[in-house]
Amino acid sequence: MRSPRRRCALAALFALTAAFSAFPASAQNHPFGSHPFAYASGAILPDHVGAANRDQAVRDFYDAWKARYLRQTCGSGRYVVVTKVTRGNLTVSEGHGYGMILAALMAGHDPQARALFDGMYAHFRQHPTATHTHLMSWNQNGACKDVEGNDSASDGDLDIAYALLLADKQWGSCGAIDYRGEALAMVADIASGELDASGRYVLLGDWVVPSDTQYYPATRTSDFMPDHYRSFADAAGGGPWSGLLDRTYQIVDALQTNHSASAGLFPDFAVDPLGAPAPAPADFLEGANDGAYDYNACRDPWRLGTDFIVSGDARAHTAVQRINSWIRGVTGGAPSAIRSGYQLSGSMSAGADYLSMAFVAPLGVGAMVDAANQAWLNAVWDLAVATPITSEGYYENTLKLLAMIVMSGNWWPPEGVSGGCSPVTTTICTNPGYLTKLQIKFSSLLSGPGRQGLSLKGSVFFPAGNPVAPPFTDGAQLLVEDLGSGASALFEVSHRNVAVPPRAAGVCAPTREGWQVKTSSTLYRNRSTALDPPACTLGTARGLYSLKYRPRSSRDLDLAAKVHHSTIVAPVGPVRATLVFGDIAAFGDAGRCAVSAPLPCTSSPSGSRVRCR
Repeated sequence: MRSPRRRCALAALFALTAAFSAFPASAQNHPFGSHPFAYASGAILPDHVGAANRDQAVRDFYDAWKARYLRQTCGSGRYVVVTKVTRGNLTVSEGHGYGMILAALMAGHDPQARALFDGMYAHFRQHPTATHTHLMSWNQNGACKDVEGNDSASDGDLDIAYALLLADKQWGSCGAIDYRGEALAMVADIASGELDASGRYVLLGDWVVPSDTQYYPATRTSDFMPDHYRSFADAAGGGPWSGLLDRTYQIVDALQTNHSASAGLFPDFAVDPLGAPAPAPADFLEGANDGAYDYNACRDPWRLGTDFIVSGDARAHTAVQRINSWIRGVTGGAPSAIRSGYQLSGSMSAGADYLSMAFVAPLGVGAMVDAANQAWLNAVWDLAVATPITSEGYYENTLKLLAMIVMSGNWWPPEGVSGGCSPVTTTICTNPGYLTKLQIKFSSLLSGPGRQGLSLKGSVFFPAGNPVAPPFTDGAQLLVEDLGSGASALFEVSHRNVAVPPRAAGVCAPTREGWQVKTSSTLYRNRSTALDPPACTLGTARGLYSLKYRPRSSRDLDLAAKVHHSTIVAPVGPVRATLVFGDIAAFGDAGRCAVSAPLPCTSSPSGSRVRCR
């Protein structure tokens, strides 16, 4: 990332709210723990504990990480990884990329993984840079505003694009978001905005231009992500990615051979990447250790080790094994002796005499390239698992979690697995958006038929943008089902009986009902009890009294509905609601609709009222 890497203070504990339950769970193709990809020949795993034990350790740490760092904010349905890397910071694109990768890989363990991913996608798309619509502005503050330059940091974009390819294989791209199409658009923007003109090294961000004689001939070694380049080449059917891959390994070899022959370490930043690659000078961009193995380069063993386990590339093995030989020797084989910053000579940096998972965990992935590292890998795994999340901050804990996923055998490249579409559907809706923050109240349930009421409030969220433009007057369908009673319809006005008519159809009670469009809202009222003009059959509204939309952005709106004098049986629960923007089946089939997660219900002592949320 672009700002100075600071030793993070302990983050405040962010418990995720009940908002998570407002998203429908989604099936996945490669649930966590299924180990869908066989690592390359020669790769090793911690062998002193079984796969089930390793998987459970990852699950446990992910749950703690999610509770601590994922927050619903910046709009309904949106999620961010709370990084707090500087005063006033909310999130950075680096952390956002990590979060999206984690959501895609942890699906199957986390039933809300797709909703989280889609919410993070929506936040990313709402924060483009000034010059590229599919690159993320790197820094948002607590007010959800872009700060410190409306431009990118390349590492975050590389991970977000990779996460979108993972999502395509995990959930398919036939739903509300075309994950693959979005990934390809992003890959194209990365190539045009974050690679040099020759396409052979990664720029620091899209803020760097050829006329910038200081930063244009420079790169960040933690942006060396060869496994990502392979995935981009496969998805895009070519492009600069193979050339970038080869030149990256040439830079890797030059830096190790010429500047860190005894330790094999990389600097945070390197200059002259197309000529004679060399460490950047002190205070080049972030601080005194810009030319040392510090809080950027500490990720390199994870990135290069991951490339080996997916490709078996001998260049990755050679590079990481140089580091392995040195670190095992300098620590005497004890991972607890790993320090948090080194000069390229192998000496500890000033002020680095402490232990950090940002350095330990990536070295565990690096150890996976050769069986000679087995005892060392086992010890790194044990130290990582034993270190509590409260010991460190966002950055350290997130790198640890990502490394544990690789070390446990749960990493997979998108091109290495099968995938396909699994659209979410209900009886009147296909590929929906999300009904969030939903609350449904049933009243007068012990009264006679025709005396029940229902009120519904919540938000509608479309992570890829609302497929329906205001004022939403093409009619409507509303279905509330009791999933605890065979998905029976508690209340329904839809194309299967009679839907709310479009504005053009007219009304049955002039001046008293119909669609009213204002600057800030759209309201449908019914007073005739009929929904079928011009026939105007009394009772077809089934008690629907009003339906109101209040748009908040191009992706979400508030929703409220009221039903009076209806016939509704007491729900068993949980219940599920479906809203369609339109009166015929074609609207629901086209994804102009939203669905809630199953909502648990509680009853009043008398049983006359039930609330589901």
